Amino acid sequence: MKKSTVPRILIATGLEESDVRYATGLTAPDPFALLIEGPRKHMVVSALEAARARRACPTAMLHTPATLFAKAPSRRPTLAAQVLALLHQLKAQAVTVGPWFPVGVARALEQGGIDVRLVTTPPFPKRAIKTPHEIACIAKSQRAAVAAMRAAIAAIRGAELSASGLLRADGRPLTSQRLKDIIEQTLLARRCTADGTIVAVGPQGARPHDAGSGPLRTNVPVVIDIFPRDKQTGYWGDLTRTVVRGRATPDVRRLFQTVLAAQKQALALVRPGVKSRDVQRAVEEYFTQSGYPTRLTPPGRESGFIHSLGHGVGLDIHESPGLRDEPTRLVAGNVLTVEPGLYLPGLGGIRIEDTVAVTLTGCKLLATCSKKLEYGPG
Repeated sequence: MKKSTVPRILIATGLEESDVRYATGLTAPDPFALLIEGPRKHMVVSALEAARARRACPTAMLHTPATLFAKAPSRRPTLAAQVLALLHQLKAQAVTVGPWFPVGVARALEQGGIDVRLVTTPPFPKRAIKTPHEIACIAKSQRAAVAAMRAAIAAIRGAELSASGLLRADGRPLTSQRLKDIIEQTLLARRCTADGTIVAVGPQGARPHDAGSGPLRTNVPVVIDIFPRDKQTGYWGDLTRTVVRGRATPDVRRLFQTVLAAQKQALALVRPGVKSRDVQRAVEEYFTQSGYPTRLTPPGRESGFIHSLGHGVGLDIHESPGLRDEPTRLVAGNVLTVEPGLYLPGLGGIRIEDTVAVTLTGCKLLATCSKKLEYGPG
């Protein structure tokens, strides 16, 4: 086999699962293999999945244990053994695999005489450029996120203000978990998952990935980050708002207005041809000039703008391209988040996030949601 036709193998599990789903349209409860040999695709699946695989990807050549081990149909070979048998049938002496390929399968192939070569290039670079159908799928998930955000804010706005400063609903404290339950119910009604939702109260919000816990309080910022995945299509949405029930302090109001202005500036910069790093650096400079420099030490007390400006969204919640310090140029069809944030330990965080599609002339929001900070008197 010529070097140019060395096949690439992906296993539908872990971080390769989305690539395989993108290429074949198939998801399954158990791992299966995809082998790409030039323009040809080979799928190694169990007999249980063969019919579904044929419907999902009719152009692929299907292989099952029965076809790979015709002389011993009663065998139950491992997936690695099945892949090795296919490679022997194809007379392949080498394969390429990505950095997330299962090491156990790689070792089994090597023991079977296959030269396993690591490559770092993505198997499907076009994943970063979404089709109109994919953008519609992401927009659907984003609309579900907006519905859940509105339900969460309605619960905060409608909560009673207790003398102790806690928010109460139905005679009980309104907690981070209760708000997550409201968000999850709203998303499930729209056939979306709700794993990982963030409702971070006060100082918790200074840690961007703190899921949040405990009761909600008046006059302190609450960071709500909702990222649903559509159960049918597998495409994600991503939306963050920061709200205060009552009156925000002057410091929080200034933080909020600074982040809001930074997002407006970033959205104006997102267009085809712009470098990711140029958008990231513009926001970093704006925050520094506004009096909020980034400090990454000491560990655990980081402050300022401590993460990248955004990430790609698709079959993975974090995928290419990103809005970060890299030379990648945006192109029409990219879908990504724009989520500037400022974080001050002891005070909390402010983050505003929307998901946008890059168009021929700029970018467009895939769903709209209010960016109001304060709700009701303190």
